[in-house]
Amino acid sequence: MRLPELCLALLCAAGTGTEAPRAARERPLAPERGAARVDPRQAWMLLAGSPGRDSGERGRGGSGAPTAPAGPGTPGKSTAGAGAGPAVPEELLRELQLLLRGTAKMCRTAGEGSKEDESSKGSAQRRVEAAFHCRTRADIAVEQKTWLELGQFYIPEKEEMFQRGPGLNLTSGQYTAPLAGFYTLSSTLHIARREPRRKRQGCRGSRLRVLICVQSCCQHNSHLESVSQLESSGELFTITVTGTLYLQAGQHASVFVDNTAGSPLTIQSGSDFSAVLLGV
Repeated sequence: MRLPELCLALLCAAGTGTEAPRAARERPLAPERGAARVDPRQAWMLLAGSPGRDSGERGRGGSGAPTAPAGPGTPGKSTAGAGAGPAVPEELLRELQLLLRGTAKMCRTAGEGSKEDESSKGSAQRRVEAAFHCRTRADIAVEQKTWLELGQFYIPEKEEMFQRGPGLNLTSGQYTAPLAGFYTLSSTLHIARREPRRKRQGCRGSRLRVLICVQSCCQHNSHLESVSQLESSGELFTITVTGTLYLQAGQHASVFVDNTAGSPLTIQSGSDFSAVLLGV
Protein backbone atom coordinates (compact mmCIF):
# COMPACT_ATOMS: atom_id res chain seq x y z
CA MET A 1 0.00 0.00 0.00
CA ARG A 2 1.29 3.44 -0.83
CA LEU A 3 1.79 6.12 1.79
CA PRO A 4 -1.11 8.44 0.73
CA GLU A 5 -3.60 5.54 0.77
CA LEU A 6 -2.35 4.41 4.17
CA CYS A 7 -2.72 7.91 5.64
CA LEU A 8 -6.28 8.09 4.25
CA ALA A 9 -7.16 4.80 5.92
CA LEU A 10 -5.73 6.02 9.25
CA LEU A 11 -7.75 9.24 9.04
CA CYS A 12 -10.93 7.29 8.32
CA ALA A 13 -10.24 4.93 11.21
CA ALA A 14 -9.47 7.76 13.63
CA GLY A 15 -12.59 9.72 12.68
CA THR A 16 -15.16 6.92 13.13
CA GLY A 17 -15.97 3.98 15.32
CA THR A 18 -14.80 5.46 18.65
CA GLU A 19 -17.98 5.06 20.68
CA ALA A 20 -19.12 2.06 22.65
CA PRO A 21 -21.70 -0.27 21.10
CA ARG A 22 -24.34 0.61 23.72
CA ALA A 23 -23.94 4.35 23.22
CA ALA A 24 -24.20 3.84 19.50
CA ARG A 25 -27.49 1.95 19.91
CA GLU A 26 -28.99 4.49 22.32
CA ARG A 27 -28.08 7.55 20.29
CA PRO A 28 -30.50 8.23 17.44
CA LEU A 29 -28.91 8.25 14.01
CA ALA A 30 -29.04 11.53 12.14
CA PRO A 31 -29.62 10.93 8.43
CA GLU A 32 -27.25 13.72 7.39
CA ARG A 33 -24.34 12.67 9.58
CA GLY A 34 -24.87 8.96 9.02
CA ALA A 35 -24.63 9.40 5.27
CA ALA A 36 -21.23 11.07 5.57
CA ARG A 37 -19.67 8.53 7.96
CA VAL A 38 -17.18 5.98 6.63
CA ASP A 39 -16.91 2.45 8.00
CA PRO A 40 -13.17 1.96 8.87
CA ARG A 41 -13.45 -1.79 8.23
CA GLN A 42 -14.79 -1.21 4.73
CA ALA A 43 -12.04 1.37 4.03
CA TRP A 44 -9.40 -1.11 5.21
CA MET A 45 -10.80 -3.95 3.09
CA LEU A 46 -10.96 -1.63 0.06
CA LEU A 47 -7.34 -0.48 0.46
CA ALA A 48 -6.17 -4.05 1.19
CA GLY A 49 -7.37 -5.18 -2.24
CA SER A 50 -10.83 -6.57 -1.47
CA PRO A 51 -13.22 -3.97 -2.84
CA GLY A 52 -15.95 -6.53 -3.36
CA ARG A 53 -16.54 -7.38 0.31
CA ASP A 54 -19.47 -5.79 2.10
CA SER A 55 -20.34 -5.37 5.74
CA GLY A 56 -22.21 -8.68 5.82
CA GLU A 57 -19.08 -10.89 5.24
CA ARG A 58 -16.76 -12.32 7.87
CA GLY A 59 -14.84 -9.57 9.78
CA ARG A 60 -11.32 -9.77 11.03
CA GLY A 61 -11.09 -11.93 14.10
CA GLY A 62 -14.92 -12.37 14.23
CA SER A 63 -16.86 -15.55 14.85
CA GLY A 64 -18.14 -15.76 11.29
CA ALA A 65 -21.84 -15.52 12.25
CA PRO A 66 -24.00 -13.58 9.82
CA THR A 67 -25.70 -10.42 10.93
CA ALA A 68 -29.20 -10.94 12.23
CA PRO A 69 -32.00 -9.57 10.09
CA ALA A 70 -33.88 -6.53 11.22
CA GLY A 71 -36.89 -6.98 13.50
CA PRO A 72 -40.43 -6.80 12.25
CA GLY A 73 -40.98 -3.38 13.76
CA THR A 74 -37.99 -1.74 12.12
CA PRO A 75 -38.01 -2.69 8.44
CA GLY A 76 -35.01 -1.53 6.38
CA LYS A 77 -32.78 -0.83 9.46
CA SER A 78 -29.83 -2.84 10.84
CA THR A 79 -27.63 -2.68 13.94
CA ALA A 80 -24.46 -3.91 12.22
CA GLY A 81 -22.77 -0.56 12.81
CA ALA A 82 -22.78 -1.13 16.57
CA GLY A 83 -19.82 -3.51 16.42
CA ALA A 84 -17.29 -1.17 14.77
CA GLY A 85 -13.56 -2.14 14.90
CA PRO A 86 -10.78 -0.29 16.71
CA ALA A 87 -10.16 3.33 15.83
CA VAL A 88 -6.53 2.82 14.65
CA PRO A 89 -5.71 -0.80 13.71
CA GLU A 90 -2.26 -2.05 14.65
CA GLU A 91 -1.73 -3.36 11.13
CA LEU A 92 -2.08 0.14 9.70
CA LEU A 93 0.39 1.55 12.21
CA ARG A 94 2.97 -1.13 11.48
CA GLU A 95 2.63 -0.61 7.75
CA LEU A 96 2.92 3.16 8.18
CA GLN A 97 6.16 2.71 10.16
CA LEU A 98 7.63 0.52 7.42
CA LEU A 99 6.71 3.04 4.74
CA LEU A 100 8.18 5.93 6.71
CA ARG A 101 11.44 4.03 7.27
CA GLY A 102 11.69 3.24 3.57
CA THR A 103 11.04 6.87 2.65
CA ALA A 104 13.70 8.10 5.08
CA LYS A 105 16.22 5.62 3.66
CA MET A 106 15.49 6.78 0.12
CA CYS A 107 15.99 10.42 1.16
CA ARG A 108 19.36 9.58 2.76
CA THR A 109 20.46 7.69 -0.34
CA ALA A 110 19.45 10.58 -2.60
CA GLY A 111 21.35 13.03 -0.39
CA GLU A 112 24.51 10.92 -0.50
CA GLY A 113 24.20 10.65 -4.29
CA SER A 114 23.98 14.42 -4.67
CA LYS A 115 27.07 14.86 -2.47
CA GLU A 116 28.99 12.38 -4.64
CA ASP A 117 27.92 14.28 -7.77
CA GLU A 118 29.12 17.54 -6.25
CA SER A 119 32.44 15.98 -5.23
CA SER A 120 32.93 14.49 -8.71
CA LYS A 121 32.18 17.88 -10.28
CA GLY A 122 34.63 19.54 -7.92
CA SER A 123 37.35 17.00 -8.74
CA ALA A 124 36.75 17.53 -12.49
CA GLN A 125 37.44 21.28 -12.06
CA ARG A 126 40.74 21.06 -10.21
CA ARG A 127 43.27 23.87 -10.50
CA VAL A 128 46.01 23.54 -13.13
CA GLU A 129 49.22 23.06 -11.14
CA ALA A 130 51.81 23.84 -13.82
CA ALA A 131 51.48 25.81 -17.07
CA PHE A 132 53.00 28.73 -18.96
CA HIS A 133 52.89 30.56 -22.28
CA CYS A 134 55.65 32.91 -23.42
CA ARG A 135 56.83 34.65 -26.61
CA THR A 136 60.20 35.66 -28.05
CA ARG A 137 61.07 39.22 -27.14
CA ALA A 138 63.05 40.09 -30.30
CA ASP A 139 64.12 38.62 -33.63
CA ILE A 140 66.59 35.75 -33.35
CA ALA A 141 69.14 35.16 -36.13
CA VAL A 142 69.83 31.56 -37.12
CA GLU A 143 72.90 31.24 -39.32
CA GLN A 144 73.30 28.52 -41.92
CA LYS A 145 74.32 25.08 -40.69
CA THR A 146 73.50 26.11 -37.13
CA TRP A 147 72.08 24.27 -34.10
CA LEU A 148 70.55 26.79 -31.68
CA GLU A 149 68.65 26.68 -28.38
CA LEU A 150 66.07 29.48 -28.22
CA GLY A 151 65.92 31.95 -25.35
CA GLN A 152 65.03 35.56 -24.54
CA PHE A 153 61.30 35.04 -23.97
CA TYR A 154 58.77 37.19 -22.16
CA ILE A 155 55.21 36.75 -20.84
CA PRO A 156 52.67 39.20 -22.31
CA GLU A 157 50.65 41.13 -19.75
CA LYS A 158 47.37 39.77 -21.07
CA GLU A 159 48.60 36.19 -20.58
CA GLU A 160 50.04 36.47 -17.05
CA MET A 161 46.94 34.76 -15.66
CA PHE A 162 47.80 31.66 -17.69
CA GLN A 163 51.09 31.01 -15.85
CA ARG A 164 50.85 28.42 -13.06
CA GLY A 165 53.71 27.33 -10.85
CA PRO A 166 57.46 28.03 -11.01
CA GLY A 167 60.15 26.63 -13.28
CA LEU A 168 60.23 28.93 -16.33
CA ASN A 169 63.52 30.71 -17.08
CA LEU A 170 62.67 33.39 -19.63
CA THR A 171 66.32 34.22 -20.36
CA SER A 172 67.56 30.71 -21.15
CA GLY A 173 64.20 29.50 -22.49
CA GLN A 174 64.33 26.37 -20.31
CA TYR A 175 61.26 25.19 -18.42
CA THR A 176 62.01 23.04 -15.35
CA ALA A 177 59.13 20.76 -14.39
CA PRO A 178 57.99 21.44 -10.80
CA LEU A 179 56.08 18.14 -10.72
CA ALA A 180 56.61 14.78 -12.38
CA GLY A 181 53.95 14.04 -14.96
CA PHE A 182 52.79 14.23 -18.55
CA TYR A 183 53.14 17.67 -20.14
CA THR A 184 51.72 18.99 -23.38
CA LEU A 185 54.40 21.19 -24.97
CA SER A 186 54.06 23.35 -28.06
CA SER A 187 56.10 25.88 -30.00
CA THR A 188 55.18 27.95 -33.06
CA LEU A 189 57.98 29.82 -34.86
CA HIS A 190 57.52 32.50 -37.52
CA ILE A 191 60.47 32.25 -39.93
CA ALA A 192 61.74 34.84 -42.41
CA ARG A 193 64.48 34.39 -44.99
CA ARG A 194 67.32 36.88 -44.62
CA GLU A 195 68.47 36.77 -48.25
CA PRO A 196 66.41 37.39 -51.40
CA ARG A 197 65.57 34.30 -53.38
CA ARG A 198 67.66 35.34 -56.42
CA LYS A 199 70.87 35.54 -54.38
CA ARG A 200 70.40 32.24 -52.59
CA GLN A 201 72.01 29.10 -53.88
CA GLY A 202 69.24 26.56 -53.61
CA CYS A 203 70.15 23.11 -52.44
CA ARG A 204 67.85 20.15 -52.55
CA GLY A 205 67.33 18.56 -49.15
CA SER A 206 67.75 21.83 -47.24
CA ARG A 207 65.42 21.75 -44.30
CA LEU A 208 64.64 23.38 -41.00
CA ARG A 209 64.02 21.26 -37.92
CA VAL A 210 62.32 22.53 -34.76
CA LEU A 211 62.57 20.31 -31.68
CA ILE A 212 61.47 20.36 -28.04
CA CYS A 213 64.05 18.35 -26.11
CA VAL A 214 64.49 17.11 -22.54
CA GLN A 215 67.67 18.10 -20.69
CA SER A 216 68.99 19.73 -23.90
CA CYS A 217 69.80 16.27 -25.26
CA CYS A 218 67.71 15.52 -28.32
CA GLN A 219 69.66 12.47 -29.49
CA HIS A 220 69.35 10.33 -26.37
CA ASN A 221 66.19 11.60 -24.66
CA SER A 222 62.58 11.72 -25.77
CA HIS A 223 61.79 14.78 -27.86
CA LEU A 224 59.22 16.33 -30.20
CA GLU A 225 60.18 17.29 -33.75
CA SER A 226 58.77 19.07 -36.80
CA VAL A 227 60.52 19.44 -40.19
CA SER A 228 59.99 21.99 -42.99
CA GLN A 229 61.54 21.71 -46.45
CA LEU A 230 63.05 25.10 -47.26
CA GLU A 231 63.04 24.83 -51.06
CA SER A 232 59.23 24.68 -51.02
CA SER A 233 58.82 27.50 -48.49
CA GLY A 234 58.23 31.15 -49.21
CA GLU A 235 59.92 34.24 -47.85
CA LEU A 236 57.81 33.98 -44.71
CA PHE A 237 56.52 30.73 -43.24
CA THR A 238 55.48 29.18 -39.94
CA ILE A 239 56.50 25.88 -38.39
CA THR A 240 54.84 24.30 -35.35
CA VAL A 241 55.84 21.41 -33.11
CA THR A 242 53.52 20.03 -30.43
CA GLY A 243 53.05 16.84 -28.44
CA THR A 244 53.25 15.21 -25.02
CA LEU A 245 56.36 14.35 -23.00
CA TYR A 246 56.85 12.83 -19.56
CA LEU A 247 59.07 14.99 -17.36
CA GLN A 248 60.52 14.03 -14.01
CA ALA A 249 60.51 16.72 -11.35
CA GLY A 250 63.60 18.85 -11.96
CA GLN A 251 64.01 17.98 -15.64
CA HIS A 252 63.86 20.86 -18.10
CA ALA A 253 62.51 21.19 -21.65
CA SER A 254 63.50 23.78 -24.26
CA VAL A 255 63.15 24.60 -27.97
CA PHE A 256 65.93 23.92 -30.49
CA VAL A 257 66.32 24.96 -34.13
CA ASP A 258 68.45 23.03 -36.62
CA ASN A 259 69.07 24.99 -39.83
CA THR A 260 70.64 22.68 -42.42
CA ALA A 261 70.27 25.18 -45.26
CA GLY A 262 73.08 27.20 -46.77
CA SER A 263 71.34 30.51 -46.02
CA PRO A 264 70.59 32.31 -42.75
CA LEU A 265 67.09 32.58 -41.29
CA THR A 266 65.39 34.84 -38.78
CA ILE A 267 62.95 33.76 -36.09
CA GLN A 268 60.61 36.71 -35.72
CA SER A 269 59.54 38.18 -32.40
CA GLY A 270 56.23 36.90 -31.12
CA SER A 271 57.05 33.24 -31.74
CA ASP A 272 55.78 31.25 -28.76
CA PHE A 273 56.55 28.38 -26.41
CA SER A 274 54.01 26.85 -23.99
CA ALA A 275 53.38 23.85 -21.74
CA VAL A 276 50.57 22.47 -19.56
CA LEU A 277 50.71 19.68 -16.99
CA LEU A 278 48.11 17.07 -17.98
CA GLY A 279 48.46 14.69 -15.05
CA VAL A 280 50.78 12.47 -13.07
